[in-house]
This record gives sequence, C-alpha cells and structure tokens, in this order.
Amino acid sequence: MDLQKIIDQAVESSTGNLAVRRIKEVGGGDINRSFLVETDETRLFIKVNHGVPADFFEKEAMGLAELKQTNAVKVPEVLAYNGKSDAGRFLVLSYIKSTLSFQAEEKLGVQLAGMHRTKKPYYGLAHNNYIGTFQQENGRYDSWNTYYREKRLLTQIKLACEKGFLNERQAEKHIRLAESIGRWLPDNPRSSVLHGDLWGGNWMTGGDGSPYLIDPAVLYGDCQMDLAMTALFGGFTERFYRAYEEASGEALNRDIWPLYQLFYVYMHLNSFGESYLAHTERIVKQYIG
Repeated sequence: MDLQKIIDQAVESSTGNLAVRRIKEVGGGDINRSFLVETDETRLFIKVNHGVPADFFEKEAMGLAELKQTNAVKVPEVLAYNGKSDAGRFLVLSYIKSTLSFQAEEKLGVQLAGMHRTKKPYYGLAHNNYIGTFQQENGRYDSWNTYYREKRLLTQIKLACEKGFLNERQAEKHIRLAESIGRWLPDNPRSSVLHGDLWGGNWMTGGDGSPYLIDPAVLYGDCQMDLAMTALFGGFTERFYRAYEEASGEALNRDIWPLYQLFYVYMHLNSFGESYLAHTERIVKQYIG
C-alpha cells in the first residue's frame, strides 16, 4: 500500500469523507513518519509505519487512554488506528499546535504528580506493549522489584548478551545488581500510572499553554521511575521538580534514580550500540563496585 493510500484511509477512518486540503510531513520521532493533514474542518496528526507489528499503534492508543483516564494530564485525542494485516499502519490523533510557555513545565510537574496519585492494584500491566520498537512483556505482579527485575532489567541484559555488548564477566555483575535491587528499591511502593518513557521529547505545550504527554510506554509502578527518566537526558529544570514535589507532598528520591535509568540505558545500548555500554558500567559500579 502506498503512502497516499494509507493517509487517505486514515483520514476516512477518522473523519469520514472530509476533503483533504494539504498534507505536510512533520517531525515525529525516529520510528514513524508523521504528517499534518488539513481537511475542510479540522487538522489531524497522522503517524504512518510500514514495518511495525499489527498492534503497534493500538497499544499506543491504549497507553494514551490510560493517561487520560487519570484525569490529571492532557493527551492528544485518539481518532483512529488500524491493526489489520496491511503492511502500512496508521494512527490518527488530534493535532496539537506546539507553543512555548515558561509556565508549562511547572504545570507539567503538578499534573504529573496528580497522575502518579492514581493507584492501581498491582504492578506491571495486563497486556504487552512497546517502548520504541521494543515489545515489552508485562503481567500482573504483587512485587514491584520482581516485576522490574524480570520484565525490565533482566530482559535487556539478556538481549545485550545476545547482541555481544556484554561479555560473560560483565553480564555476571549486571545480573548480580539486578538480583539485589531490593537493597535500594521499595518492594511495595504505591502502584502509580507511569508514562514509562518520559524524556523531554515526549511532552509538548499546546496552544492553550497546557502540557500534553505523548508517546507513552505505560506501566504501573514506582513514580520515581518516571522522574528518573526525566533526569536521564536533561531538558527539565528545577522548576519542574519543585512543582512536582510541592504538588505530591513527597520527597524526590534521586539516590535510586540511576537504578531506574539503567533500564533506559540498556534499551539505548540494544538499540544504538556500544556507545551506551560505559554508562551501564558506571551505574553498576556505583551500586555494587
């Protein structure tokens, strides 16, 4: 299926037979091609990908719905997606015109604290989903440490070994850290709704000055994991953290953030190569020498 047919199908699925006036390719990440589509009545943001699994955009839509259901944060409206056997897959979202606002970061801190107050009865997630193009196995767990160790750290360590990034000696130390995370991480923290991939590129400010969360990889777990990801690659100022802390009434536990960042660094190691290996080694050394 060619690109024009995919976009036509996406528009028809979301708006009916509205006439398309303009199609403009826009930035939308490294994984998908993204388009601003203007019709007679509205603007659409359409993601297109030819090589992802059939449920790829469905799981993104489900993640956005999870965030929206907390009634604490704004997300783009999901208008349509396809999960058929077609090679070309699409997701249609409401178009959010990005603007700049000095206050939006503080609003995000307050709203994220509200989102994290949403308590779930278990850790993990009832279905598998994706972070980037990695499929994430989930499940319902009574222990946060067990879930995080088995479904996040050990999965990525195994993959790093298979790809040849970790040798036997390195792998032994990484596994030893994963198996001892209970020394530092809480086993039964509040099970919050987490964005799951909250780096600086996964939120934006809308035309009304409100922050919007995008591209989630949702899970239920320790809120410190989301906060750790915000600090991994920068892009968030202390205004954000102060607003979060004041709104949540809870102290930030920055001492454990590297243990949560480790998962994301593993993911980058397995996605982009050995330039991320030294970072994983530093974190392991920080905790177990």
